[in-house]
Amino acid sequence: MLKKGNTITYSGRNNRKDTMASKINSAVLKTAVLGLGRIAWHFHIPQITSNPGFELSAVVEPLPERLREAAEKFNPGACFATCEEMYAKQKPDLVVVASPTRFHREQVLQAFKNGCDVFCDKPLSLSLEETDEIIEAMHKSGRKLMVYQPHRVTAEASAIKAILSGGLLGKIYLIRHSVTNFNRRSDWQAFRKNGGGMLNNYGAHFIDQLLYLNQSSFRKISCELRAVATLGDADDVVKAVITAENGVIVDLDINMAAAHDMSPWYIAGSCGAAVFDSERKEWNLRYFEPAELEQINLQEGLAAANRAYGSGEKIPWKTKVIANKDFPDIDFYEKCREYFAGGHPPFVPVSETREVMRVISECRQDAG
Repeated sequence: MLKKGNTITYSGRNNRKDTMASKINSAVLKTAVLGLGRIAWHFHIPQITSNPGFELSAVVEPLPERLREAAEKFNPGACFATCEEMYAKQKPDLVVVASPTRFHREQVLQAFKNGCDVFCDKPLSLSLEETDEIIEAMHKSGRKLMVYQPHRVTAEASAIKAILSGGLLGKIYLIRHSVTNFNRRSDWQAFRKNGGGMLNNYGAHFIDQLLYLNQSSFRKISCELRAVATLGDADDVVKAVITAENGVIVDLDINMAAAHDMSPWYIAGSCGAAVFDSERKEWNLRYFEPAELEQINLQEGLAAANRAYGSGEKIPWKTKVIANKDFPDIDFYEKCREYFAGGHPPFVPVSETREVMRVISECRQDAG
């Protein structure tokens, strides 16, 4: 599929404008946002109000001061204190669930019952069991569902995809990702009862990103969870070592009790490695061409030649720099529009969302 401006064309059709493009371009989705916290205020609502394909028809928020603030700044069609009030007055095309995780299951199911499609913040629910219930309800209701996974659409993710597919590093065997900070968490995310903790919070982001980039499900999962700097009882340190079906080792560190930053990315293959410079937003590749390696005779005896350690060969290293700026970000809400307003497949298929929730569940089980 090729995309040029606002026109979507398909190869093999003489580049004629597809009728689906017209449908997508003309459709305006009446959209209700549930919850006016950080993610709704700083991401979802600004994206909705700036995209002509969406109309902010309603917001739902129990705190009256936040409703007043939304009415003044974004001028939604209507403001409600509860979902019941909203559904009694209007039927949105799309419901954006941006509330705390503990409310996701109830609010997604309620939206389906009222004939609405759902764009839900991550993680989809508190557990794999709740996720399966939601997926079953989606199929029964015939509604659409997609989960917000913004780390698929960053320039960084696009650069990694280019590195993984470029072949310079040889056969990839390790992808290590570290996210570090020191944060004494004190809000609702600090408590397990609310579905808080970094495994649910950042883990839902980066497990999805790693599955998306590696294009292989995870089969062997080892995980440790700790509550170190947080003021609550939910985990703020996550260490997961996972083996993918394609053999790649995935090493994920999420550490919100770190006094020093860890290197954010290290990707290793049989012919080289890539490390990420977070200040310059660049990838430094060091690799060799297999055909340029010298011939070495393998010694099977126990007496090493010349009592030397190793062969002494000089690897003909090459270097390459790949910059994130060469890979533009993707507009997630355009992906939403293509799915919810048109006939395009979901950018984040529900089967992949379930895999994220399965991995989170197994991480939690292994951590005990």
